[in-house]
Amino acid sequence: MTFTFPALTPCWQALLEARLLRDLDVQLAQLLARWDADESVQLAVALTSQELGRGHVCFDLSTWPERLAQWQAQLSQAALSWPETTVAALDAKLQQSPLVRVITDPSDAEEQGQPLTLFAGRLYLSRYFRFEQQVACWLQQASLPADNAVNATELAAQLRQLFTPQPETDWQAVAVATACEGRFTLISGGPGTGKTTTVTKLLALLVAQSEQSLLIRLAAPTGKAAARLTESIAKAKTELATQVNADWLEGIPTQASTLHRLLGVIPGQPEFRHHAQNPLPLDVLVVDEASMIDLPMMARLLAALPPQARLILLGDKDQLASVEAGAVLGDICRFVAQGISQPQAECLQQRTGYDLQPYVQVTGHPLCDRLCLLRKSWRFAADSGIGKLAEAVNNGDEKTAQAVWTRDYRDIRLHSDEQRLEMAVKLAAEGYHAYLALLDKPMSAEGAVALLQAFNQIRLLCALHDGPWGINGMNQAIGQRLQTQGRLQMTADWFAGRPVMITENDYGLGLYNGDIGIAASDGERLRVWFVLPDGKAHGFLPSRLPAHDTAWAMTVHKSQGSEFTHTLLLLPPETNPLLTRELLYTGITRAREQLDLFATPEVLALMVRKQTERYSGLVTMLETMRALHDAE
Repeated sequence: MTFTFPALTPCWQALLEARLLRDLDVQLAQLLARWDADESVQLAVALTSQELGRGHVCFDLSTWPERLAQWQAQLSQAALSWPETTVAALDAKLQQSPLVRVITDPSDAEEQGQPLTLFAGRLYLSRYFRFEQQVACWLQQASLPADNAVNATELAAQLRQLFTPQPETDWQAVAVATACEGRFTLISGGPGTGKTTTVTKLLALLVAQSEQSLLIRLAAPTGKAAARLTESIAKAKTELATQVNADWLEGIPTQASTLHRLLGVIPGQPEFRHHAQNPLPLDVLVVDEASMIDLPMMARLLAALPPQARLILLGDKDQLASVEAGAVLGDICRFVAQGISQPQAECLQQRTGYDLQPYVQVTGHPLCDRLCLLRKSWRFAADSGIGKLAEAVNNGDEKTAQAVWTRDYRDIRLHSDEQRLEMAVKLAAEGYHAYLALLDKPMSAEGAVALLQAFNQIRLLCALHDGPWGINGMNQAIGQRLQTQGRLQMTADWFAGRPVMITENDYGLGLYNGDIGIAASDGERLRVWFVLPDGKAHGFLPSRLPAHDTAWAMTVHKSQGSEFTHTLLLLPPETNPLLTRELLYTGITRAREQLDLFATPEVLALMVRKQTERYSGLVTMLETMRALHDAE
C-alpha cells in the first residue's frame, strides 16, 4: 500500500517556502500524522528532524516557545495558526502520543516500537536515543573503579623513568597514571600539549606492566588523521628509544587505521563486521581526533569493544564538533569542571608526587576521574601571537583577542581592508609556487612524498563552501592566478599540479575522505599521488579516484587533524550560523608558524562571543544513571 501525502495547510506551506523547515522534516511529520494528527506533535516531529540535520541529537522542548516566536516574526500573520505554545502543553501532548515512548530511567533498554522517544524534556528519533543510551551506559560502566590490581611502587618507579619530576604539575604524567588504572581514559588538550607523546608513553607503560603481550590498535576518524597519528607515534617512539627498555616499545604498533576500516565496512550496509556479537580482537584501543566522532559512530565503536578492553580517546574538546549529529567528546568533557574525587587525588599523588587537592570536588560524577586535561602547550613560544589568540578565543575573551590581532606580532597578520579577498588569493598562489616548482621532472614515489610535503606547508582555509568567500570560489580564483602566472597549464579537468581532496571512502584503493593528492606525470601518464598510511606515495590514474574536490582551499571542518606551517584563514564579511568560536579556534590552531587572518574585526568579535551549542541528553543521562545507582 502506498502512502499519499495530504495537501499542505497554509502554515506548513509557509514554513517550507520560507525555508524554515526542509522537505524531509515536513514529510516525516506528515507520515507520522497517520498515527497522531495533533498539530503540536507534528511540529515537534518536524523540529526533531530539523535539529538532527543541524547536528543536534534531539529537540529540546524548552526552546519550543522561542522557535514559534521566531517563525511568527518571519511569516505573515495570515499564514499562521499555531497550536499550544507552552512547553508544558507540548510535553503533555507528547506524553499521550502513540508515537512517543516516555523514558525516565535512561538505562531501560526495552523497545516498544515507537519512532520517537521523550526523555528529560528532550524529544528524539528513537534510533538516536538508543545511540545516546548505548554511549551513556558504556561510559557509566567504564567509570566504575577498575578491578585490575596495580603495583603502586612499581608504577611510581616506571613513571619516574618516563617523566622527569617537575616543580609544577606535569599533566602528561598525571594522564598516564590515570590511564594505567581504568578501562576508559579521555585525554584532551590543545595543539602542542603533547597528546600523542603522552599516549606513546602510556602504551609503553602498559606493555611493561602486562604479563602477556598486548594487542594494541591505533585509529582515527579519517585517513588523514590516521596518517598523522601513525607519523606522530613513530616519532614519539624514536624519541623514547634512548629512555626506556626496547621491550616496552616493541609492542606499540606503528600503523593507525580509520575507524571504518577498524570496524570492518560491509559494502552497501550501514552496520559493520565488528559489533557486540563479534567484538574487535584487541586489548587496548587508542582513538585520536575524537572530537570528530559523531554519535552513531561512537555508539558502534563502543559496542564493538571487548568487555575488558581499554579505550583511550585523544582530542581537543574546544575544536569543532563532528559534522554529523552529536558532540560526544564535548559532552564528556563537560565533567572536567567537576574536578576529581578525593581518593583519585590521593592515588595520583602517590603515583606521581603531584598535589592535586586543588582539583578535588566532593560531588563529582565518577566519570570525572577518567578525564585528563593537558594544560601546557609546547608549540607556541611566549611571544607567539597565534598561541595568545587561540587562548583568548578559546576563553571567549573578546578584549584580549582584539588586542592580539591589532598588535604587531611576528607570526600573525590581520587583513581587514576591502582588498582582503584579492590579498588572500595573492598570498595563497605565492605560497603554492614551492610545490609547483617540483613538477619540472617525471614524478617518482620518493619525489611525490616531497611534493606533498611542500604542498602542506601552506593552506587556505574557508568557513563556507559556496560564493567568492567559500572554497569553490577561492579554488577557481587561485587556479586562474597560477595559470596567469604561467605556473599551471589548465587545459582540461586534469592537469599537472592539481591538488585534490577525497570526499568519499574507497576501501579497495585505500583512499579515504579527507586524503590529499596531487596530479603529476610519471613521464608517461598523469597520476594522482597520495601518501598512504604505510608512509609511501602511490600514484593512481585520475579515472580510478572516488569523489573528490580541488583542494587549494579547504573548509576549516576538513582541516581538522592537519597542521600547516602557514595558514590563511578567510572569513566572510556577513554573519553566518557557521561563524562560531569553535570554528575560529580550530582555524587558528591549524597554523604552526604563521597565520594570516582575512576578516573584519566585527566578524571576529562576533565569532569569539558565539559558542556552538549542540543539544543532547548525554550529560543528563549519565547524571540520572548515577543518581539511580546511588539510590539502590
